[in-house]
Amino acid sequence: MRSAPITAAVTLVALLVVAPSPSHGVDTAGVADDDAITLTASEVRAAAEEAAAVPPAERLVEYVHSWGCILSTPPFTRILEPCDGPLDLTPADACDGLEPIEPLWRRTRPTPADPWSSWRLAADWSCPQDELPALTAADFRRLPLAPPTLSLQPHHGRVLVNLPLVTMTDPAPQQLVTNLLGYVVEVDATPTRYSWDFGDGSPPLVTTSPGHPYPDHDVAYAYPRAGTYRIMLTVTHSGRYRLAGTTTWLPVVGTATTTVTGPPVTVEPAPAHLVATDCSQRPQPPGC
Repeated sequence: MRSAPITAAVTLVALLVVAPSPSHGVDTAGVADDDAITLTASEVRAAAEEAAAVPPAERLVEYVHSWGCILSTPPFTRILEPCDGPLDLTPADACDGLEPIEPLWRRTRPTPADPWSSWRLAADWSCPQDELPALTAADFRRLPLAPPTLSLQPHHGRVLVNLPLVTMTDPAPQQLVTNLLGYVVEVDATPTRYSWDFGDGSPPLVTTSPGHPYPDHDVAYAYPRAGTYRIMLTVTHSGRYRLAGTTTWLPVVGTATTTVTGPPVTVEPAPAHLVATDCSQRPQPPGC
């Protein structure tokens, strides 16, 4: 697999803080302070980025990952006091062998002069793959997908007018590894559509087949006029991605394209004339 960066990773710290929001009483998920809180991975990362510019004395919201709260006896040493909310010491299972993410807790204060509220549960146990950000179509298109191959029959690139030129390409999926907001993800790009522009002004031939060699060919074109032409092949890829080391694939919403322009194809006229001998002989007699 090839590796390609998509965007810079964001380092998460144990304690996440955010600056005051102009929407008083509403957290980053758009949920009122007195209600349950749900945060996505991207929102947590956005809070972490904002936190870097907020001095500790001015913080109004804090987040912390912790096993639980009100744990005052061994062996539970990570405690959050005071706190409101359920105590659940059962980590998430079925994480494809990855370490589960501890619950996320949140506390607030109206102004820097006020005391902090109790810690409240913001997000329960989760798996890393559950918090994987979306691989967008723009991300997908930035990956260094290899251009398609273009094969011709006859392979020497010379063909007679009105006789078929067979074209084909390699339909194998491409596998890449990239970094998505700090997550290492595996990406599959699978060809799904092929557009063959034969370079003579005719409309492109669009197929779902990559083409096959003669005599089982299913993509071919007969040039109606002599000349020299270049074929341009554009391949559309669909994508899927997963957190590296896991088995659950997610679809990419959108496609990416790759293009290749082939070498010149010489189309020659095919004049007909009568001969007085058998042109199937080898070597061919004069006039053939």
